Amino acid sequence: MGINDNSEIIFHNRSSTDFGIKVLFPFNPLAPAPKKQLMSIPGRSGDWATNDSTYNSSETPINVVIHLPRRYEDWEQLKNDIENWLYGDEDWLRFSRNSDYLYRAQIITAPTFTPVNFERTNATFTFHFQPYKYDVDSIHWQDFPRNGIVYNRENIDVKPDWHINGKGNFMLKVNDVPYEFNNIDGDIYLKGDEGNAYTNDPTAAYLIDGLLNDHIRLANNTAPVLYADGDGSNSISIEPMDTNSTLNKAEFIPRWRRLI
Repeated sequence: MGINDNSEIIFHNRSSTDFGIKVLFPFNPLAPAPKKQLMSIPGRSGDWATNDSTYNSSETPINVVIHLPRRYEDWEQLKNDIENWLYGDEDWLRFSRNSDYLYRAQIITAPTFTPVNFERTNATFTFHFQPYKYDVDSIHWQDFPRNGIVYNRENIDVKPDWHINGKGNFMLKVNDVPYEFNNIDGDIYLKGDEGNAYTNDPTAAYLIDGLLNDHIRLANNTAPVLYADGDGSNSISIEPMDTNSTLNKAEFIPRWRRLI
């Protein structure tokens, strides 16, 4: 049995085929559970559940078949390389059978290996998945569209990251809601899920420093939202607030997503 294009996973920027691994499909479907707390109210039948529209992570075992690549002399060496590949921080994971989406995943349980013969071993990798999957084309910086309209084709509202480079004062408008960036001198990054602004790129730095929250004014004290309602259309624009301000670059990362 050989490796084919439909059995591959990409994780930590490496392919499972590098290690002679073929993923066995189908595996148990991913299904995040809503975060709810049940409360019993005296004098009322049944329970009342809190619901803040958040979801738990989920764990799913993925069964694989491993064929010893020719460059390996023994299974111990291959096993060590597989563990080095799998272990580490949470990262993007991509299935070749569902290549339009990326998942946030990590290994928190040791893989199990079951030898079949000298050339083949069966194994199980249990991944811990965050509750969302992301459109593969939406996780990197992209320029503002010329027509000022972006479309959220998924079914969940998102708070993108924003990057502005320039000098002076700027007005970002998202769906006609104003957000001010004041006294900018160089780069400023607004991390949408946090509502915090930084001097360095939060997608490229493990440790984020240089807080610039005193340079932003957010409407309703929350970062801009791109909605999934209707046809998913959202308007975005940015302009200098005065003639002395110079805008060099404006871009955003939408991270369109849906539940796994």
